[in-house]
Amino acid sequence: MKKALLTLSILFLLISCEKKVNRIQKEEVEIEKDTITFFDSTDLGAFGSPTKLLIYANFDECGEWGGHEETFEISTETDYNFYAIYKRTKVDCDKINELYGTPKFQQPDISKEIQLSENNIIAINNYLSTLVKSKIKERFPGHAGQRYGAINSDSTFVINIYDNNKENLDNYNKLLESFNIEKVSY
Repeated sequence: MKKALLTLSILFLLISCEKKVNRIQKEEVEIEKDTITFFDSTDLGAFGSPTKLLIYANFDECGEWGGHEETFEISTETDYNFYAIYKRTKVDCDKINELYGTPKFQQPDISKEIQLSENNIIAINNYLSTLVKSKIKERFPGHAGQRYGAINSDSTFVINIYDNNKENLDNYNKLLESFNIEKVSY
């Protein structure tokens, strides 16, 4: 009888704790979505300031010669909304020897302007947060690696990562997905 009572008590305690942990985790997620923190519009050009946030990724599909580049240039217009100008270049690795060092090595491929939605801002925050964590475990890749980063044009915010960590590509692809832009793969 004592064993049955002890077993029921332990079982009840475990179930209660599990429900409380799930409730706490759910509340943390809800708080995160309810309070979106982002750059102040005045810090990204709302009053005519030329300050912008640049998120960039440089790839290495041509080995040590590099590869295509992608950028998001984020700013605020006079309507106080945030906008991103997304640009992607393309490269032809077969033309490295004849064109390397000239603008023809990388040519514009995609360019579009996007008004940021709440989901885009959350995705940018998640991307930047993961970049900071990745910077802590960054390892030098040698002569060929990808570069991911973000910099405010007044240099008050700088993150720059150069490595071959696949998690950075996955993180970048999540950002692209939030903008409905084709993922990078190679």
